[in-house]
Amino acid sequence: MEPEPQSLPEGYYLQNFESVLQDVRSRYPDLLLERERERLEAFLALPLPARRIYVRMLTRKGPWFRQDDLRYSEIPDLAGALDALAGAGFCATAPDDPATLEPLLRKAEIEALLDRCAVPRARGLSRAALGQRLREAALPLCGEALAAALPVACPLERDWARLLCFLFFGNAEQDLTEFVLADTGRIRFEDYPLDPGGRLFQSRADVDFLLDLGRLREAFQEAAALGDLAALERITGTLRDTLPHPGVRQQRRFHGLLNDLGREWERRGQPEWALGCYALSQRPPARERTVRLLAAGGRRAQAAALAAELAEGPWDAGEDVFAGAFLRRQARHDNLAAAWVLTHPAPEPLPGLQLRLPRHPSGLVERAALAAAEAQGWRGMFTENGLWRGLFGLALWEVLFAPVPGAFQHRFQSAPADIGGPGFYGLRREPLERRLEELAGPGAFRRAVLATAARKRGVANAFVDWRALDEGFLEAALAALPEAAGLSVVRAMAHSPRALGHGFPDLFLHRSGPPRCAVWEVKGPGDSLRPEQERWLRHLGQSGIEAQVVRVEYLPTP
Repeated sequence: MEPEPQSLPEGYYLQNFESVLQDVRSRYPDLLLERERERLEAFLALPLPARRIYVRMLTRKGPWFRQDDLRYSEIPDLAGALDALAGAGFCATAPDDPATLEPLLRKAEIEALLDRCAVPRARGLSRAALGQRLREAALPLCGEALAAALPVACPLERDWARLLCFLFFGNAEQDLTEFVLADTGRIRFEDYPLDPGGRLFQSRADVDFLLDLGRLREAFQEAAALGDLAALERITGTLRDTLPHPGVRQQRRFHGLLNDLGREWERRGQPEWALGCYALSQRPPARERTVRLLAAGGRRAQAAALAAELAEGPWDAGEDVFAGAFLRRQARHDNLAAAWVLTHPAPEPLPGLQLRLPRHPSGLVERAALAAAEAQGWRGMFTENGLWRGLFGLALWEVLFAPVPGAFQHRFQSAPADIGGPGFYGLRREPLERRLEELAGPGAFRRAVLATAARKRGVANAFVDWRALDEGFLEAALAALPEAAGLSVVRAMAHSPRALGHGFPDLFLHRSGPPRCAVWEVKGPGDSLRPEQERWLRHLGQSGIEAQVVRVEYLPTP
């Protein structure tokens, strides 16, 4: 049952913002520039109404607001509050360009302004068309009068406020909304002890680098959506010339952006640009994509040499699987690949199943395969990663939220801050191994997962999607799942939870009498098995689960 939403006290939004300010002031005073510290102290010295209206504007879509849309009962003297903000440099009340005001005007106001400026217009024009007419003809004539007649306000120092939130949350994805979601009960977070002395960032260079990287990602997403090749070239050049220095944490974001940019260049038919991005990246699947591009471009010897490097020193298990499969395919064409194959026997083929099925109304091949499985007497769900990640999060809940130094910086975390770092397992080796040993007893794994699910249902955990793990399905899955298989997945993921938390089979199937389960990785026409999917299929198959690749061919449409 969903918890009842909680009411919020008057001025809650300012309390939330000021808690961010106070935390940053105590945790990162040395990382703030002199002007940023001055701005922080100047804001805290403002009158209460001024601080309240600033945060109100900061958390609304703007940047410009009509003053008559800024009426709040707890801010009775709006004009005085805005004057105090403007005097301290936190607010502007007059735009440099009157065209800024056009989106704020109501339809009747635009019509009256056009009439006042004697601008002819057709009858029945839409609000958008009227706005266009205003921009073209009326604003050059009466822009100053409009600015005087329409009181507006715009919060300044947005970058300063974003910096403070970034330092508090440790990322650019979370913002003040987290406070509201938690305080109203819409999201419940685990109750873990905070580490007031812990710091995600040790230098201002780290902070600036990640902020710049965030802006580059936003620019990349916009350029990719528009197909702006010139912008993509500029972003690529910026990344090429801004390699991370050794002190920068979370370099995975840098290499992740390089990989995304490389894939976009591939989609645009520009392999050389893609290769340039992958050459800088130190995160899978950069080397795999490089091998594929080299082979596609006829540079088979280079591709085989790089694949051999991957096979001998893979960055993850997916690279190992891919490299072996690639070298075996190339053995007839390349001496290096042929020599490698002689000393590396091919693994046993994965069990497979061929199905000819009608298209499912949803259009999803996985749904079509699930319907076919149900016709064979199976019950199941299209879970993909949800079940297995959920088992990991539930089985190791207490270890995930244990008070490791620096792991928990604020109360809105669904996982420890180092969950994706190389030191996750090492810092928790003893409690992890102790917990895994406890779960190995007869029936212990099933009892522990169900008990944790009952106790923690609805609490945020980065690995647990509660929508995919309703009580009935979780109980049925655990009844059919060999405990050793579930525990083996949890044990494997514990060494690198983020890197190993994907690639699981699409379908989890179970049946009773006696209980048994199966997993299907479903592939439609033209789809191929990815290395991480093959890795988990083999792992699950070796753990006692029926693991199959199911290839679907669609029946002709009548």
